[in-house]
Amino acid sequence: MLNFHPINSVTDPLFMNLFNLYALAFPPAERKSWAGLEYELSYEKRFHAYVLMQNDKFVGFLNSWLFDRFYYIEHFAVSTNFRGQHIGSEALQILMSQIKLPIVLEVEMPNSPAAIRRIQFYERLGFSVLSHKYAQPPYEDTGFLLPMQLMSNDPHFAGTHFDLIKENLYANVYHYEPANEEKQEED
Repeated sequence: MLNFHPINSVTDPLFMNLFNLYALAFPPAERKSWAGLEYELSYEKRFHAYVLMQNDKFVGFLNSWLFDRFYYIEHFAVSTNFRGQHIGSEALQILMSQIKLPIVLEVEMPNSPAAIRRIQFYERLGFSVLSHKYAQPPYEDTGFLLPMQLMSNDPHFAGTHFDLIKENLYANVYHYEPANEEKQEED
């Protein structure tokens, strides 16, 4: 049976499992540092980190944000030893049965076989790629905007409320303020 174990602090004994897989599964430009995760766990009530446990074994993790109108999956990975066993599908099905809000997540552009497989994985679970142009802001003021795509299990809501979703992600998840040029264009 698959269980979601909440991680509330970097002092949780299972946090190291989460962080090691996090660092392995996501390049530095697509993740927070240890200090960044520690900050979110300590001060951000909307941020939730879970380790996925099956038969008392660590099999993966999911980091997410609960906003008023949607739920955002920031990072999700299954340990390489447990891939191909439908753990990722089961975890998302459990999550979707419990979360009654539209779920949104980012995926890489379909420029590689691995990225295409990830998109297809989410599509099999009922997610759709949004047609809106989107870029992931840099984490912790390092790097550049990365072209990405947003997917949702409620594409009508996500498409209609794209600006709301993007503003929440930029401000809360990435702590990113778009360049002044965009603000000046609006004035």
